[in-house]
Amino acid sequence: MSSNGTASDQIAGDFLVKAGRYFTPGDVSADLRTVTRHGGREGDVFYRDRWSHDKVVRSTHGVNCTGSCSWKVYVKDGIITWETQETDYPSIGVDSPEYEPRGCPRGAAFSWYTYSPTRVRYPYVRGVLLEAYRAAKAEHPDPVDAWAAVVGDPETRTRYHRARGKGGLVRTTWDEVNEIIAAAHVHTIRAYGPDPVFGFTDPGHVDGLVRDRQSIHLADRRAMLSFYDWYCDLPVASPQVFGDQTDVPESADWFNASYLIMWAPTCPDPHPDAHFATEARYCSQKGRSVCRTTPQHQVRRRRAPPHPGTDGVLGMAMGTWWLKEFFVERTVRCGSSSTVHLLDLPFLVTLKERDGA
Repeated sequence: MSSNGTASDQIAGDFLVKAGRYFTPGDVSADLRTVTRHGGREGDVFYRDRWSHDKVVRSTHGVNCTGSCSWKVYVKDGIITWETQETDYPSIGVDSPEYEPRGCPRGAAFSWYTYSPTRVRYPYVRGVLLEAYRAAKAEHPDPVDAWAAVVGDPETRTRYHRARGKGGLVRTTWDEVNEIIAAAHVHTIRAYGPDPVFGFTDPGHVDGLVRDRQSIHLADRRAMLSFYDWYCDLPVASPQVFGDQTDVPESADWFNASYLIMWAPTCPDPHPDAHFATEARYCSQKGRSVCRTTPQHQVRRRRAPPHPGTDGVLGMAMGTWWLKEFFVERTVRCGSSSTVHLLDLPFLVTLKERDGA
């Protein structure tokens, strides 16, 4: 959509919102955010309007989440009004709690994020950089040459570098921002090779640069940051070793574990299947125990936390003990057989004899 068309839509939307106050009983605030009703049960109309809907559709929340929880979304006049968790998941048997209800607090509030005035809907570029690029483009029609002129001028480069962290972002079009990104990549590859280029890729997504590499002659992909590397809150080893996204085994199997180690994340907050961990603690059949390991202060982990920065050392110590116990000092059949057949550890660790050890 062109910038003119988008602006027209915005003006029309503002007009409809402002016109609505003349058809709505009650006192409308100057910022159009509140409606005050007076007298008896007339205020109940607000609640009836708030929870009314035209239809219910099934959806999920896929922004920064791979839970794929099933939600019922209530829609009125094309606008999401509220959401509830679906309850038609198939049963997984009488020996375990059911999956439903699946959904986290962030999912329940997702409709508020959808229409939030602070939601970023358009591409923004730092104004100093955008002005420099447009000026260079006027002299160099080729985008790559224009970007080379911007970064090749020490004064211009210093000016937009110093503007970082100070705001000053201005709205632009998708065509222009994609052109700048592609021109920057091509110029860097031509000048320094592909090695300095690295990027962040979401799970299950392929960035446009890789997808269009034939058109810009990009022969090699240098994406060194994955979703897990960037957020540092989920185990990258799981998809690398098992092929699954995160949880191995699946969350329902937490209920069958006799000892749970919950490392770093606060499970009940963002995890739709956190109830399995809670239910496992209350199951007395196997005397289950739950251990939390995190350097952060959390209500669920109040006693004997590792010192900040030492949780990695604790993890390496556990791995060292496991290697010595199962492979060096003695060979345990269950450990060695599962490791050989289920993990890629044999390709990662090589034991060599040296000085009789």
